[in-house]
Amino acid sequence: MENLFIKDIVSAEMKWMFSGRTIFIENAPIQQLLSEVSIPSDTISLGQGVPFFGPPREAVKAAVDALSKPGYTSDAGDIELREAISRKLYRENKISVSPEENIVVTSGGNQAFMNIILTITNPGDEIILFSPVYFNHIMAVKLASCKPVIIPTDRDYLPTIESLLDALTEKTKAIVTVSPNNPTGAVYPRSLLEEINSICREKEIYHISDEAYEYYTFNGVKHISPASFKDSMNHTITIFSFSKSFGMAGYRIGYIVIPSELYNEFIKVQDTTSICAPVASQAAALEAIKLGKTYISRFYHILEDVRSIFIEKLIQEDSLVFPVTHGGYYFLLKLETDKSDWSIAKQLIEKYRVITIPGSVFFTGYPSLRVSYGNIMQDAAKEGVKRLIQGLRGVL
Repeated sequence: MENLFIKDIVSAEMKWMFSGRTIFIENAPIQQLLSEVSIPSDTISLGQGVPFFGPPREAVKAAVDALSKPGYTSDAGDIELREAISRKLYRENKISVSPEENIVVTSGGNQAFMNIILTITNPGDEIILFSPVYFNHIMAVKLASCKPVIIPTDRDYLPTIESLLDALTEKTKAIVTVSPNNPTGAVYPRSLLEEINSICREKEIYHISDEAYEYYTFNGVKHISPASFKDSMNHTITIFSFSKSFGMAGYRIGYIVIPSELYNEFIKVQDTTSICAPVASQAAALEAIKLGKTYISRFYHILEDVRSIFIEKLIQEDSLVFPVTHGGYYFLLKLETDKSDWSIAKQLIEKYRVITIPGSVFFTGYPSLRVSYGNIMQDAAKEGVKRLIQGLRGVL
């Protein structure tokens, strides 16, 4: 017994000795969920947030060709790609910036976010985010030894200015918006984004706008880039991703638009973390961005069909509170239950062969499930929503 007691003390001491800044960060939640269940072979995934279509053929060919030419680009990325991004920003987002002073190509949107948090903060600074919140943003803020300040949103998943103002402190460094939103699909209206951006200007803090899902809006709703507002560029940071816009998940390629005053400081982080984005992925991105929004427009009718299938069926379920949002390819379903959404999600996988993501990983504070409808086509959507409804009726 004495030896066991000593062993426990030693284990605790060793854990303390070897625990670093990651000790306060959650495990990767989707991987954690899937590791806890036995997944039937015919399971339909409404979990992972990727589009059903792949990259443009031109992009794939460019990536293959680039693989035979090893090397690096500049830290900020290939200048031809940055120039193409600059033209796209002006054409599609109404943002006018310099490719040499405001644009950095990154290894995906997540790296862009991590790099900018490391650039603009000191340990102990606060970053305001809105719940439900994209969990990797929380992880990045904690990894930088900063404090995530999470503000709840209203019934339509939109923040209120009153709650935002109440959360501001002298330590606030930035406010983060994600529109179209992951995990809710909410699209922030221009008026709300203008108010948030104006607050950032007045308080001399940054507005970080994550626009990875910029091409995914429905029912005539428009995506708005805050960096397009008058006199906003000096305090607005914008993040984009090729993973969602061009079906290039796994290529690890995105870009960030930053005030020129941050450019050299951001490059210091970029050089430390990755030097530059993968060269083959940059070559693919150059071909993809030439196509612009016309590429995804080829698939809109399928996305709209699948979206309609989910809305038609889920809106009828009494056990759900289902705010119909108009962006991304997500719905967040609020569950009328006291049960753990983590437990419910596991049962849906093992008993009903359908994957969803528990809302608790997005810091909702209430039982909910994120449904991703972007990675399937019509037939799978019909079967997937059928299994989901059967499962919810059986579990709740």
